[in-house]
Amino acid sequence: MDRKSGAVIFVGGACYIISDGSAVVKSGVLQNSSVVEKVNDEEQYALKVCFVKAAASAAATRIAGEAALWHRRFNHLGFQNLKRAVKMVDGMPSAVADAERVPGTICGPCVDGTMVQAPHQRFTTTTSLCELVHTDVCGPLLKSLEGSVYFITTLEEKSGFIMATPMQTKGMAPDVLKARIKKPETLNGATVKRVRHDGAKEYLTTNFKT
Repeated sequence: MDRKSGAVIFVGGACYIISDGSAVVKSGVLQNSSVVEKVNDEEQYALKVCFVKAAASAAATRIAGEAALWHRRFNHLGFQNLKRAVKMVDGMPSAVADAERVPGTICGPCVDGTMVQAPHQRFTTTTSLCELVHTDVCGPLLKSLEGSVYFITTLEEKSGFIMATPMQTKGMAPDVLKARIKKPETLNGATVKRVRHDGAKEYLTTNFKT
């Protein structure tokens, strides 16, 4: 859509193709959508959608007239709740109660507010306990009562067993990690085969490699 100065927005089970940041060019439902072809390596994929007319009552459709101002003032309050607010808010024009939506438009912040992140399913390639341990160093943070400003995490992938250990300096990471690795080894009766980290310099010391 970039070549035509447009954008595609997904809201729940609906798909909107818009231009000028608000006007709906087309809209569709995603139940019967499918990837029909790969355009090229840069433009990703072409998505085939069953197109339908944009519903005037769609949750992300703009509100007409003076009600649009109050809609924004109330942090993009829902359409029906905005109408109810007329009876509860002093100074709010009665005309807001008769507000209507503008077919073929999109309220950008309302679209953003209805987007949710799909749940991330835990996936593992390990087949046995202690086959892989993930680790990372976080900080600096506010100094603790014991003087720690960092902490190191260790996660045994197969079981999901995780630990976090405070540290005063990043230089303590190799020694702390070696001590922490012994815990899942003791619990599972197995030896850790691999350790995965982000390649930070605190992991690349000779002390850790040995």
